[in-house]
Amino acid sequence: MTTQGETTSRTVGAHDISAFAGLVGDYNRIHLDDRWQAGGRIAHGLLSASWLVGGLSQDAPATVGRRDGQVCLTRFEVNYRKPVRPGDSLRGAWRRRTADTGGSPQAARGLVFHILNHGDEAVSDGHLDVAGDFPPAPAPWPAVRFEPTPGQVYYLEDFVPGSHAGETEGRTLNDADVTAYGGFTGDNGGLHGDAPFARAGLFGAPIVQPMLVFNIGFALWLRDWCRMGTPNEGMAGHLCDRWTLHGPMFPGDTLRCRYRTLNARASRTRAGMGLVTVGLQLLNQCDAVTMSAEVVMMFPARSDAADPL
Repeated sequence: MTTQGETTSRTVGAHDISAFAGLVGDYNRIHLDDRWQAGGRIAHGLLSASWLVGGLSQDAPATVGRRDGQVCLTRFEVNYRKPVRPGDSLRGAWRRRTADTGGSPQAARGLVFHILNHGDEAVSDGHLDVAGDFPPAPAPWPAVRFEPTPGQVYYLEDFVPGSHAGETEGRTLNDADVTAYGGFTGDNGGLHGDAPFARAGLFGAPIVQPMLVFNIGFALWLRDWCRMGTPNEGMAGHLCDRWTLHGPMFPGDTLRCRYRTLNARASRTRAGMGLVTVGLQLLNQCDAVTMSAEVVMMFPARSDAADPL
């Protein structure tokens, strides 16, 4: 059994960044406007993460359960270390974290990974699990509407647990989403792209790629969050994503995201900055939580006088 390896390298083009924005709905200007900040645009962190999963699906299908209809990707965490810009070439280096145990569909199979650029620098790292059962879904949070105060500039100190809660609009997922995302990333077979295989598998029908579900849920939340007035100076952005699958999304399901602040603290390494952890619940049209997630963002403080937590 192969216990480690690398995915095929891919060079990020400006067209890839624009294509990913259109696929998932994240049109943030840091990704699409070459002139907004010094150095030009940067790629979505989730583009690199999505290519990692797609590369594994193509080059090491057993690591993500592509040829085993009784398992699927159930947990994923990625930490963003360095920006990725057009012209960078990326590949994923991976190794198994847990051994397969007798082929049981209930046995979690995990791996750790680093996403490396053409200079062998790690731009991201993380881990994922593949399994045939799922943690119970939490109760959905109340549906509330988030309305930022007009004209207010928000800082780290404005975020307390339970604050900035809301629910996004919905987006109905369809076969075109599954096909387009699968073609773009390489995550295009098994439970997502082979209908007879999927019908004989864990869910009885093809499902939307869990990574795509998270990408779209993240984009729906970010669109709401970016309606806040924020200071542009010192923004460092997106640091970490982690998600857990509770159940599948099928083509035809409508995805909504409920969100709330989970935690906010001063940075231990950067004066005047802090870390905000936002909880996401991705729900279908029946208000069932199919995925729960956390997103960590770096955010400016009003001052650097506060002691780090």
